[in-house]
Parts: sequence; C-alpha cells; structure tokens
Amino acid sequence: MPSVRDSAALGTPRLLRSLVVTAAVAASTLLPGAVAAADEPAGTSVTGRLVHAVAEAHPDEAAGHEGHGHAGDGAVAWVQPAAGDAVRVDPAAMADLPTGATVEVTLGSGTEGSDDEDEALEVLEKDVVALPVATPVLRDPAGLTNRVTVVLVRPAGVAADGVTEAQIVDTVNGPVADFWSRQSNGAVQLGVTRSHGWTATTAGCADAGALWNEVAATVGFAAGDGNHLLVYVSGAAPGCAYALAEVGTTTGTGGRLYVQTTSSSAIVHELGHNFGLGHSSAEQCDGAVEGSGCRTVGYRDLYDVMGVSRSLMGSLTVPQAARIGLLPAAQIQALTVQDAVTTTTLAPLSGTTGTRALRLTDAAGSVYWLEYRTATGQDGWLGTDADRHRLETGVLLRRAGTLPDTSVLLDATPGPASAWETDFQAALPVGVAVPVSGGAFTVVVQGVSPAGAVLTVTPTSTAGAAPAAPQPPPLSRGAR
Repeated sequence: MPSVRDSAALGTPRLLRSLVVTAAVAASTLLPGAVAAADEPAGTSVTGRLVHAVAEAHPDEAAGHEGHGHAGDGAVAWVQPAAGDAVRVDPAAMADLPTGATVEVTLGSGTEGSDDEDEALEVLEKDVVALPVATPVLRDPAGLTNRVTVVLVRPAGVAADGVTEAQIVDTVNGPVADFWSRQSNGAVQLGVTRSHGWTATTAGCADAGALWNEVAATVGFAAGDGNHLLVYVSGAAPGCAYALAEVGTTTGTGGRLYVQTTSSSAIVHELGHNFGLGHSSAEQCDGAVEGSGCRTVGYRDLYDVMGVSRSLMGSLTVPQAARIGLLPAAQIQALTVQDAVTTTTLAPLSGTTGTRALRLTDAAGSVYWLEYRTATGQDGWLGTDADRHRLETGVLLRRAGTLPDTSVLLDATPGPASAWETDFQAALPVGVAVPVSGGAFTVVVQGVSPAGAVLTVTPTSTAGAAPAAPQPPPLSRGAR
C-alpha cells in the first residue's frame, strides 16, 4: 500500500536479511532474504533484476481509519542478482523503474544511526541495464490469458484453518475472473488451472520469498508469462500481512501473491499488483485542490478496488486502466496546455462506449485524468445503503503517479484539514470552475445525467480568452 519515501545517510551496505515490512498499522511481514550482514564499504554496486512488492494492511486498518498515511506502509523493493542473495533497496528511489528491469545500483546505508540490519538500503546511483521485455497477452488453448495455481498452506507447523480448496478456487473462477473480464472488456481471461489442498511448509510469512519458492517447488509451479501462484496462508500462521503480492508490468507478466483472506476483492486487488498496478490513493489539501498543506493517504480512493480492498468493488480508475492498457485509445480524449478551449461529453466510466476519459497533460508532463462515475454497472452500489462513506456520483479528478500510488484522487471540493477524516466527497460541483495543476487548466462541469457529463476545459494558453458559454444541460439532473 502506501510507501516509505525518505532516503537515508551513507554507511555500510548490507545484504537483505529477513526483510521486515509494516503495512500501515497492520501486521509485519518479511520478504526474500535470510543472509548475514555484509561488510562491503559504502558505494558497493549490485546488478540484478528489480522487484517491487506490496504488503497490504487489513481494510479496517487502511484508508479512512485513524488518519493512516504513508508513515509505515508496505511498499518494498529488492534487487535480485543472477547469483546470490537479494538486496533490499529504498522503494521510493526505485519507484520510477518497472519490475523486471535489470538495474545497477550503488548502495548507501539504511537509516542514519540505526543498527537494524534488515533495513532497506539507500540508493546513491541507479542505472538501467535493460528494460523488461514487453509481455504479450496470449490465450492458451482453453482461452485463458492468466492461469492461477492455488495452494492452501499451513507454514512452519501451524494448523490448517476452516478454509477449503474449493472455496478459493470458486472465488477465483467466479467473482475475481468476472471482475477482470469486465474491466478489460474480455481481454483478460483468468482461471484456476491447478489447485492443491493443505500443504505443510518449513518457511512461513517471516520469509515470503522462501515460502513462495518452497510452495512452487512442492507443487511444480512454473513461473512465466501469465502464470500466477496464489498461496492462501492459514489464519493461524503468525507474522503475516493481510495480503502480499509482487508488482508486475503488464496483464501478461504473471507473479506471486499470498492472502490470509477469502475476500474476492482482496484477491482482485493482489492480482492487480501482479498486473502492474500500484494503489489508488487520495490527496487532501487544506482548503485547496492542490498546493501546500497536503497529505497523500494510501488506499483512500474508495471508488476503486485498488484502493481499500473492501466488498464494494468499483471500476478501475482511468489512470489505472490506462496504465495497463485496459482503456481503449479511442475512448480517451487528450488535451495539453497548448490546446484550445474544449467542451466535451464524458460517458459513464462503467460503460463500454463513448469517451470515457479525458487526459490533461501540463507543461511539466504531469498527467491528470477526468472520469464520470454513475451508479451503474460495476459502480451500481454508489448511493446505496452499502456505501457508508456516501461517495458521490459525478466527474472525478485524478493525477497519475508512480509506485506505490499510481492513481491519486484529488478533492474538487476541498475543506479544512480539521475535516479530512470524514470528508470522502470529491466530485467536481456543477457550474464551478475547478483549477487543475495550479491553474494550468480550468474545468467547469456544465451538466450531468445518467447518459453523460458535459464539461468545458480551458488550458493555460487560452485562459485569457472568453470562457465558453455555459450550455444548457441537455441532460437531466438525475446524477450528481
């Protein structure tokens, strides 16, 4: 979920040893490693494959509860050399590089003054030796693009719990597969091709890499394009995250994940990480859409399953869908600060036709996205009693980001910081000019209805021109 963003001082680099990650206020989890500290001097270089992973907090401990932000989250990264042990590195320093890239990094130390040999090491320099090869999404003879191997595991001698093999298999083949098929308009077809009941392992959550490796060897799982190893870990096992997954690059990458829940939304969320997605988070600023006095809260975009993995699985945000190629180019309208004043109609995001996304790129290259949410399709729960946060239908504004927050919801009706904990209303109000990127664009929603939202965008270069005449909404006032 959210990320550890600060670098550390220089010092003695060390190899990864039982890597500890705390997910928000959730349980700790450990990742690949189990080697002794090394005595190489600061400035040592390591070359290998970059891996990003995310350890999840329990939904009750994530966004919207007790003001959790990015202070102690589950974003992690390591470099796996061709031979030898993995080296844990600062995830924030590597966030702009994709999983699977071959990198050369020059290492510093962990946190200044710390004796913790399990810390991520500072990255003094980084070079990309080779980018990952693009993975095409191919269908096997059964029509699947993504094949899931399910294994129920009771690690380190703990007892099995009451979850059954059929329970996990049916969840993956049912609501999980349905979600990804709908979000991709049929391009992603996943299903369980192999499953195994309760399997004892020596490794536990204290070393997730070793756990995955042991399970893979035991059941004969072969890593590869489109292949996913889904481990359900007994609820009796200590020291586990709510869920944990490797971050891939495309929907064809494949990957490994574990969960301690049967929740379909959690499994959908973790597969989203395997597909290359980070979290759908939110930025709140004190009385402003953007600027100073802001905080970014991981998971807080409750519209999207890549936010908090709760039972209400909303559509992927347009930054997320575009990131992994699930949003057709013909359904995206793009504007820059050099373009003319434009009035357009956004179709509902939960549909499959029309212009479903408006992309705004400012002079610095930052990308903002506008989408229109209605209480239909995957978002049909909006406005119902099930939506206890009272999320609004309407036009929403997001900024594209890097790991761990690849989609960031901005509040178009910002309130004071004192109200942040209970303020989940973020839709653009009708008839009000909303600045984007500090005024690089101005957006006015002219009218909304179940059929679409009419909005006018004024880029910086045309800001002095007469504003577009508000159009009488040809739409009803039904959706707001």
